[in-house]
Amino acid sequence: MPLLRQAVPPGRFFGYYPGTIAVVTVAVGGRRNVMSAGWHTALSYAPPLYGVSVGPGRHTHSLLREAEGFVVNFLGQAHSATIQRLGTTSGRDTDKFAASDLAWSPGETIAAPVLAAAYFAFECRTREVRTFGDHDLFVGEVVATHHDPEAHDEHGVLRPEHTSPAVYLGRSQFRGLA
Repeated sequence: MPLLRQAVPPGRFFGYYPGTIAVVTVAVGGRRNVMSAGWHTALSYAPPLYGVSVGPGRHTHSLLREAEGFVVNFLGQAHSATIQRLGTTSGRDTDKFAASDLAWSPGETIAAPVLAAAYFAFECRTREVRTFGDHDLFVGEVVATHHDPEAHDEHGVLRPEHTSPAVYLGRSQFRGLA
């Protein structure tokens, strides 16, 4: 039995695999923005490094280039419609904070907003930016973390009965894990 049912060109489905969505916030010089990002990952435990891949055509990209850092927020499936809007609307044209119901507060060490609805968030100080193909990888050292204690058990594991992470399926489609 073949491993694949049908071979297709790489671009046909590339990026359309299930994965959690990060909601990245940035603030610099009185400007701020928020965007959904499907391409993000932990890179190192010691020091704690987290990477977010952003295309140079995105408004957030130019702000990330100027800012000292960014915040990576994780929202539950209940916020899927908001996550979808944040990923399909440009901050060049719209103040996405004003256009959404997102409550936030400034980070403890990074000026970027920490979203109140996040069950978990990393404040990241930018350490390096590297270009890979058509995206730049913004690598941040995690300098502070935030979590909703009710969403996690005593070991720090997410309680699915409390919060189901938003999982991206492709083409702006989201589902929860539970």
